[in-house]
Amino acid sequence: MNIMRFIVPKSLVEYVSADSTVRQALEKMRYHRYVAIPVIDSEGRYVGTLRNDDILSYFLDRGSFDLKFAEENKVLDIIDVAYAPAVYHDASMGELIDRVKEHNFVPVVDDRGCFVGIILRRDILNFLLKYYNENDKGVKNGGKEK
Repeated sequence: MNIMRFIVPKSLVEYVSADSTVRQALEKMRYHRYVAIPVIDSEGRYVGTLRNDDILSYFLDRGSFDLKFAEENKVLDIIDVAYAPAVYHDASMGELIDRVKEHNFVPVVDDRGCFVGIILRRDILNFLLKYYNENDKGVKNGGKEK
């Protein structure tokens, strides 16, 4: 199955650039009420996902929640780039399902590593529920036919 059927294209996805300040990213995440947001470099490549945990750790490590600190550092300086690796646009459905078990969204990249969009956990779960309902033969009660 082609996973691109689930894609939310880059043009509809909120993201931050790798050279954005921590404060800019924080304000964008707060405005949209996000707990995580994709980070894209100046070439359009996916860098990683910034999480609210990254921002909280950033402030705790400095011993202050003063926003002046957040204006001094770039997003690229604080993200854990290994946290949410992207899948390629031609990844298998199995690989996608493995990723959505751990994350609310999965970044998708093309062959050059350029960000093309995200796939939401909710969309995969809705698809699987629909598939299950359409293919359920009424097997209930421990595997016995009803």
